[in-house]
Amino acid sequence: MIKIQVKGIERIQEFLRTVQLGCKTMAQREVAKYLIGIEQTGETTGGVSHGLARYVPYRYVSIAQAGGFKSAKQRGYVMAMIREGKIDPGVPHRTGEMQRGWTYRESSGRYRITNETPYAPYVMGDTQQARMFKLIGWRRTAEVVQSNLAGAIRHANAKVKQWLREQKGK
Repeated sequence: MIKIQVKGIERIQEFLRTVQLGCKTMAQREVAKYLIGIEQTGETTGGVSHGLARYVPYRYVSIAQAGGFKSAKQRGYVMAMIREGKIDPGVPHRTGEMQRGWTYRESSGRYRITNETPYAPYVMGDTQQARMFKLIGWRRTAEVVQSNLAGAIRHANAKVKQWLREQKGK
């Protein structure tokens, strides 16, 4: 499971300090949604253009390029799966499960971003990312979050302003 806590990120903390107290929860939720990539549709299906739910384009990387098999047992397992047709090297079989696995939850006034897909740490984890996924082009979670901070702040600020305008009109 991948868990991301957006604390200690000074730019977001500074932004949240400028937001009125009643709007902080909404701002935190909108930051979380933007970082995942679900701010527009409310879900992570289809073509996500940014954020954690964005899939990188398919690229074939051979086992040799990724450093080879780690053991004879691993090699035997992979070859057996290829013979059975469960693994088809060079052909994309993406299910979208990891993309749909990104969620956010509110807990004690903070929003936590998580992905409980069992293989997510090996694809995007900051400490467990497998070499093959790095070669394919998957970025680590911290890199994705860092590159989306400015957009998340802009998005949350726009949502807060929109909500304040709506409240003023009531």
